[in-house]
Amino acid sequence: MSDTAQGTIPTNALLGDVLPSSQSSSIESATHLFVSLSDLVQESIFYHPEIGLHLDTLSEVDKSSLQALLGEQSSDEHFVSTLVSRIESSILPQHKQVRVCLSDADSYAYKALIGGNIEMQEVNPVIGVRGVSRFASAEYTHSFELECKVIKQLRDKGIDVEIVVPFVRALSDAAMVIDRLAVQGLPRGLGGLKVLYCCDVPSSVLLADKLLQYFDGLVVNTGNLTQLTLGVDIHNEALESLFNPDHEAVLMLLSQAVKAASHANKPCVVYCQNLTDYPKIQEMLAELDSVQVLAAV
Repeated sequence: MSDTAQGTIPTNALLGDVLPSSQSSSIESATHLFVSLSDLVQESIFYHPEIGLHLDTLSEVDKSSLQALLGEQSSDEHFVSTLVSRIESSILPQHKQVRVCLSDADSYAYKALIGGNIEMQEVNPVIGVRGVSRFASAEYTHSFELECKVIKQLRDKGIDVEIVVPFVRALSDAAMVIDRLAVQGLPRGLGGLKVLYCCDVPSSVLLADKLLQYFDGLVVNTGNLTQLTLGVDIHNEALESLFNPDHEAVLMLLSQAVKAASHANKPCVVYCQNLTDYPKIQEMLAELDSVQVLAAV
């Protein structure tokens, strides 16, 4: 994900690397690293984070697959140690910021993992239990605790990790997740800990001025924002032609998010997969000097 077509990315962009990446090399000028725990779980963990609490519900095939992955470790130990190792090994000297985005995956993605039967059935997973609503649910509290342990271990190693909270849909979400992080030993501000939030839905942009009172910056996830602004499921091939981050409505929201962060004097990160395919977003970013860009491919 981290490699880019450098010739078409705005030259003023503060480029960053993304983990996991489909590319073997990093961007030479990258100043920051963005880590997606959801993608890392799918790439390196392969099983549902709650699986240790539901071993008796697994099929024999799942039990065998899980045992082959874990060896002598428990699922919780393997989950935390594997993610800590992957993240730590990907941090380069030029990375001035390391931001770890808590899980934003939906139940559809979780169901594809070993032990996916743990997941509740949802009619519309894209707009279902994900992000803050997942962290706050009784069914998935343990997953949230494991992700917090990953961040705490990284910080205990002296790595100044910043947290990114996905799918903040309302002001109540902001207050709730800040409290829940504090309960897990990750209070915002302690030891310089910064907590940003992700603009995945239009409400998180429209409320940005108020939400930034709870957070230390924002990340615009243009993929999620495009889906939920235009009402287009990116996994539905029949609607593929309608998915367009260059759509005027998406650009308006992106501009509003950038302005809100600038007004609050807090960082704004724009995460856009295949940025080189979207000239209008490129043009907008070229006019900005303070935005950090994750131009994933």
